[in-house]
Amino acid sequence: MKIVAVSVLAAALLLTAPTSASADPLDDAWRAQEANALPRTSFYDPPSPLPWSPPGTLIRIQQATDYALGAATRILYHSRTSSGRDVAASGVVVTPAGAPPNGGWPVVLYAHGASGIARDCAPSLMRDMYHGGQIEKFLNSGYAVIAPDYAGMGTTGRPELLNKTAEANDLRFGLRAARHLRTDLSPRWTMWAHSQGGGAALGLAEQMRWAPEPGYLGAVVTSPAADLPALFDHVATTPGYGAFGALLPAGARYSDPRIRLDRTLTAEALARLPITETGCLGVVSQAYADLTGDTLIRPDTHDPRLSQYLRVNSTGALPVAGPLLLVQGDADTVTPRPVTDRITAGLCRVGADLDYRVYAGLEHDSYPQWGVTGIDDGAMPDILAWTGDRFAGRPTTTTC
Repeated sequence: MKIVAVSVLAAALLLTAPTSASADPLDDAWRAQEANALPRTSFYDPPSPLPWSPPGTLIRIQQATDYALGAATRILYHSRTSSGRDVAASGVVVTPAGAPPNGGWPVVLYAHGASGIARDCAPSLMRDMYHGGQIEKFLNSGYAVIAPDYAGMGTTGRPELLNKTAEANDLRFGLRAARHLRTDLSPRWTMWAHSQGGGAALGLAEQMRWAPEPGYLGAVVTSPAADLPALFDHVATTPGYGAFGALLPAGARYSDPRIRLDRTLTAEALARLPITETGCLGVVSQAYADLTGDTLIRPDTHDPRLSQYLRVNSTGALPVAGPLLLVQGDADTVTPRPVTDRITAGLCRVGADLDYRVYAGLEHDSYPQWGVTGIDDGAMPDILAWTGDRFAGRPTTTTC
């Protein structure tokens, strides 16, 4: 397998650190996934048929002590699909140790980045909660963290990938469900959102212009998947990122079954799709590592429904509720800075209260074994400071 011009992050994905020596990087990726996986139990199986309940209603809860962060509570709750259908979604609620402050734990609602589209790719089914080191920093700073899985992850295995309406619903109603569970949460809350989650959080901020959720103070968005046509073109033509080129149309089809994968993906890319039903991002990245450009995406045709899906679910062109801190690494090879620059310009045009900060040398995610620092880790002191300012009622600053 020959790959040229692979970015530092792509190389990290392709060379997943093995738990034991192996000649097969795909085997290593499977072992890494299994080592981080928690058992998927009947907790994640919603009643069938699902009795209707208002969104945010809890279906069941489960105390868990098998996370790397320690004790947490899993929740299964009623959300809504992009078409308004009642659906079960899962997630995790975790609070700092000790007694809450007067007024309850201040809340950070976390929108996670892309992990895959299979059931087992739900962050609540991972020992490290997918971004556990960063979550821990919020906990150590005195915040409760509510971390929804997007509906379909953990439950049906059919998530509406990058559908801004469905994912915004999962965030909003996960917040409500957590409040039904815990009476020691403050009514005030912010969002922290990365990559795929950035698009979800911006989608919720768009919704809250006309359907506000009480107590909202603002959002931190890091390297958001916002301009979906531009990002799809980028990952489809960047060596090492074929997994994203395959996952996006496959996940979009759960939202719009009329999307035809055979009009977008090559025969070889289609033949590898079954691995997305069980493998998460590290595994799928290995499986698609050698496909890019015309070997991944058909050059002779396109699916207008997929193109429409990408346009409709893009964010950054509509007004949003609340202030935003948007941070971007200038070394990001997944969400390149020029794409985010255009998003921020669009947000400024529609009057957003936006603070846009670019950080030299930061990638999309951290890979310490390769000396790579991601935007969330590199910018975390500023992220925590900005979040603290919102709860303290300090004025915002804008770069618009």
